[in-house]
Amino acid sequence: MNQNAQKLPTGVGDEDAKYAELRRAPREEVALPTRMFTQDNRASDVLLVNISTLGFMVREYGQTPKDSIVRLALPRLGQVSARVVWSLGGRVGAEFIRPIDDYAFMAMLNAARAKRQRWPMG
Repeated sequence: MNQNAQKLPTGVGDEDAKYAELRRAPREEVALPTRMFTQDNRASDVLLVNISTLGFMVREYGQTPKDSIVRLALPRLGQVSARVVWSLGGRVGAEFIRPIDDYAFMAMLNAARAKRQRWPMG
C-alpha cells in the first residue's frame, strides 16, 4: 500500500475525480451489500463501493451527516468504527478511526469480493 500519497482535497464532486490518485492509500473497488450503524445503534443497508486501509465510500438510501461516528460491518473484521468525512447525494465517505492492518485488509477484501452482488440502487 502506498502510504506516501497525499490526502484527497476537501470537497466532493466531478472536479475532484482528477485528485483520486492523490489519496493517502489506494482504494479497492468492491460491490458489497452490508450494514452501517450509527452511534445510537440505528442500522441501514448500504453498498460498499470502495475501501482502503484508511477509509471507505458507501452508497445509502438515507443521509448520514458529516462528522458522524459510524460502524461498518465488514467480512472477517466485524464492525469497524469510522468518522464520516463527507456525505452527498446518497454517498458517504468515511475514515476509519484506526487504520486496518494490511494482512487483515487483504483477508477482508478477498471475503468481500467473494460475496459481491448486484445492488438495487443502480
